[in-house]
Amino acid sequence: MQRILLWAVMVAVVFGGASPIFANNNFVAGGEEPSTGGFWEIRNSSGGFVSSGTLWATRAYHCTVRLANGKMFLAGGTASGGTWEIRNGNGSHFSHGSLWATRSANHTCSLLSNGNVLIVGGQSSQGTWEIRNSAGGLVSNGTLWANRQGHSATVLTDGNVVLAGGVSSVGTWEIRDVTGNLVSSTGSTGIYLWSGRALHCAIQLSNDKIFIPGGGPGALSWELRNSTMTFSSANYLWASRNSNYTCTQLQNGNIFIVGGDTSPGTWEIRNITGGLVSNGNLWPQRRGHDAELQTNTGNVLITGGELSAGTWELRSENGALVSSGNLSGLHHDGHTLTEY
Repeated sequence: MQRILLWAVMVAVVFGGASPIFANNNFVAGGEEPSTGGFWEIRNSSGGFVSSGTLWATRAYHCTVRLANGKMFLAGGTASGGTWEIRNGNGSHFSHGSLWATRSANHTCSLLSNGNVLIVGGQSSQGTWEIRNSAGGLVSNGTLWANRQGHSATVLTDGNVVLAGGVSSVGTWEIRDVTGNLVSSTGSTGIYLWSGRALHCAIQLSNDKIFIPGGGPGALSWELRNSTMTFSSANYLWASRNSNYTCTQLQNGNIFIVGGDTSPGTWEIRNITGGLVSNGNLWPQRRGHDAELQTNTGNVLITGGELSAGTWELRSENGALVSSGNLSGLHHDGHTLTEY
């Protein structure tokens, strides 16, 4: 089973003119391992244990997003594809309910500028989207321009969301606004991705360009796109990244790319022009892990994955190992890591 690792992407969303305030803790949830798929734990920004507990539903290959009110919204997953749940900042259960469509894996959740959550595609419902409010209620739903499963979803500074690639539509993209309406697409512009991409990641950079590295047919390459998805530049990665890797935007604007199916023991850092800054080896090999920027330290917390499910490590913005340790449970591929 493969998944798209978009939850490691840090998206800056502004509410009421102020950036969200983080408690500098991290919510680690679920994973493919049957014994811990219903398990969550909270780690602080140094990797230290805070608390743990049980999810309302067993989840793997789900998506998680931090809401503007600090709560965690979890949707879908292989064992509970038709459901969502909201958890408080201390991990306790707040509410739960049913999704409009079943989403068992490789779907995305994006926090919109109005506080709602856009949920797109995935196994079982790859041609659809739905929007949920911060209480989990259905706002609207509809049909995508192209089927999306293992795509990327990038929230832009103008509030729109770029959906790119996916296993059924590797060379295409579409842009949706905060209401879910189609803004533009490959179909309306005739513009295709430089390489086919699936199970990849994408990040809008500080210069407003969108950086899209690796994924499926494009495992060895990266490309830069303008916010309208016009082509800017493209080149090759230091290591092949086919799937199950992560991309994290650092505080200095660089992108930290970690592990994956084809290069599980490595990392590389790219600048905003796509140029290689540095590269190196991970503490253990990782694929199907997750990674999150720690906003109070600038370090990146990396958790679990198929090859190192019970471990975590902290890396500095230059890739150096800061510290490492053991998780309280096994968080295999398909888990999520979210700073709050």
